[in-house]
Amino acid sequence: MSHIEQLQDIANRQLGGLRATPKMLGEIKLAAARKRDKAAVRRVWRPALAVGAALLVCIGIYAQTGKERMPLSPVPSHTVLDSQTAGGGEQAATLKATERALLDVPPGSISLGPEKETPAYRNLFAKGQGSTFPLVTVEGATYRMLKTPASIEQSLLGDSLGQVTEYTLEPALSTGGAVSNVVSQGETVYAVQGMRGAMAAALVEGTLRVFQRVSFAGGAIVGNENLEDTLCAASQVVSMELSDVGIIDDAQKAQELMQILLDNASYQSASISSGGSKSLIIGMDNGLLLQLIVGEDTVSACGTWSCPEFFEEFIVAME
Repeated sequence: MSHIEQLQDIANRQLGGLRATPKMLGEIKLAAARKRDKAAVRRVWRPALAVGAALLVCIGIYAQTGKERMPLSPVPSHTVLDSQTAGGGEQAATLKATERALLDVPPGSISLGPEKETPAYRNLFAKGQGSTFPLVTVEGATYRMLKTPASIEQSLLGDSLGQVTEYTLEPALSTGGAVSNVVSQGETVYAVQGMRGAMAAALVEGTLRVFQRVSFAGGAIVGNENLEDTLCAASQVVSMELSDVGIIDDAQKAQELMQILLDNASYQSASISSGGSKSLIIGMDNGLLLQLIVGEDTVSACGTWSCPEFFEEFIVAME
């Protein structure tokens, strides 16, 4: 056995001259830390792999049992390939194309048979950005812009009614003059030829638009005006369309009905009828349309007018 005094020499020979320095201590600690990290990763993955294997086994068993119990798929209700009889190929193809076309359009866009004689309500008036509809007020009368037609020809222009002196988004608060919330200041407002007091026209964003006489801010007729002054003469009418009742496209009948309306209408108030879901559309020989809201035996545009005789005669004319 070696003596205790020889331990230093023995250690030096075994370590081969290695010296315990701070650098060596740091390398030893770093190697130990890496070894611990690898061991931790192995410990984390072992249970995860075990759980994953168990799930795969369960899924395989479920898929196998589900496949055995799965019912047969039902036969499709639609025809995958169109079939047709010999010799009728062109007719059948046309029929199929028509059926597909009918399915592609929105409900109510197509009417067949007698239903086309009972028109639904449609709105011809344009809507504004805010609470007030697009309008122009000139010579004390207010005209509302129509969305149909989108523009008119200059040949329909009549006399000048003046220039817009005030452009405002709150025309009801204006103190007077030619005011509009859609026609720019300085633009000229014209009467539609042969319809002064009933229809007006003006440029709106570069397009010549048409306006119909209406009630506004508690005002309607001016002075001694009657219904004809705010609409048109019977001789100018070529057709009529009454919601949920029918269409009169015979010019003579339409003119007779218009005359009945003009002769018998009684002014009720400056307000508009609360009906709202029915209208009378009057077609004129200049290609333009007028719209009146229909209430209980009343029509409204520039004020509300009562005329039960007109509605009675309209129904008779449809027979």
